[in-house]
Amino acid sequence: MEPLLTLEQIFGRGCVMNGRGSYHNSQWLPGELSQDSSSGSLLTVAGDIPMFCHTDVGRDCCLELLQAAGHRVGANLLKYTNADSYYARLNELQQDGKNVIFNYAHLPNEFEAEQYWTPRELLLFLNNKRNLSELVPGRHVPSRVLLSIEQFLNKDRYAFDYPYVVKAATDQPNGGGIEVVICYSPADLDQAKELFASCSYVVMEQYLDIRKNFCIQFAQTVDGELVYLGSAEQIINKQGKYSGNWMDVHDQPPAEAIDLCKQVMRKAAELGYYGFAGIDTVITENNDIYIIDLNFRQNGSTVALLFQNSVAEEWGATVMKARKWKSNLSYDEFELHARALIAEKRLLPLCIYNPAMQTADKPIFLSGAVVGKSKTDVLETERYMLTLGFE
Repeated sequence: MEPLLTLEQIFGRGCVMNGRGSYHNSQWLPGELSQDSSSGSLLTVAGDIPMFCHTDVGRDCCLELLQAAGHRVGANLLKYTNADSYYARLNELQQDGKNVIFNYAHLPNEFEAEQYWTPRELLLFLNNKRNLSELVPGRHVPSRVLLSIEQFLNKDRYAFDYPYVVKAATDQPNGGGIEVVICYSPADLDQAKELFASCSYVVMEQYLDIRKNFCIQFAQTVDGELVYLGSAEQIINKQGKYSGNWMDVHDQPPAEAIDLCKQVMRKAAELGYYGFAGIDTVITENNDIYIIDLNFRQNGSTVALLFQNSVAEEWGATVMKARKWKSNLSYDEFELHARALIAEKRLLPLCIYNPAMQTADKPIFLSGAVVGKSKTDVLETERYMLTLGFE
């Protein structure tokens, strides 16, 4: 398996990759176990770039299973086991003058801003939802209002009737829809007020009648090349929470949407940004195109997209579904089933978490993609995996 790009091709040499969020700045990110179990999500594209990952995704058995799928795994892993060892690693890098690529900005006292590979203030600006309209052409921005938290908490009526969307407008890292509430009723509004009470601002946005929701992704390289990585249809529930992506070579966003996102990427590049970006773009039932969120970082489907061409060439698969599974099987049983699925060219693993002390609350996690020639093929494999103990 050959990725479309490696980290070295995107960021150059002399940097360290850290995909994990801060232990103290993750209010709007998935929980600690979720972050640790995904900390090796870039293992298969890291090459020689040093990369942070939890010890339980860097085990030899986990790396060997990735290699069984044809991956070359990262050769220089900076492993941590808990917050203490994580910050010890960061401190060593800071003392050595190393520059770090942060997927999620950390607090100012956690790492020197001068040693961010991508400027910290630029990361904050690009990813704060209040700044969307500064990067996206106006007619492609949903109707929205920025409210101070006092305005939001103390009002009973707003510019929109139900349903509408409320989002945290914050410099804190966010992802997975944790910072979004879709308000269908006063009860949902009460939930939003409780959830966002610690924020300084929120964005209130019109509810769109969405037909398709794509994460359109790019990489801006250190050499100045803008590379379109592909698009992944997002699987979003009624509450606005993310649970995976479909990638189908025959089901792509319109060219106008891709070109629109390229404009946004070029604006970010002019500000000095390079690296990954996923631009959440929706097509409404009226065929209008809106950009609803900007994610200047690796996204949940980024690595799967990097292997989409290789999967098509090597395995003949044109449809992929990227997601995360958990399993309470023993690791030996898990590996036996996973190797069989790989051999049958039905499963592409991208990151495996094998906890040292496995419990019901700390199971094995597998991040990857089910592949096939159609969505029917993929869904059939998913159902089969469930019978094997992959939930």
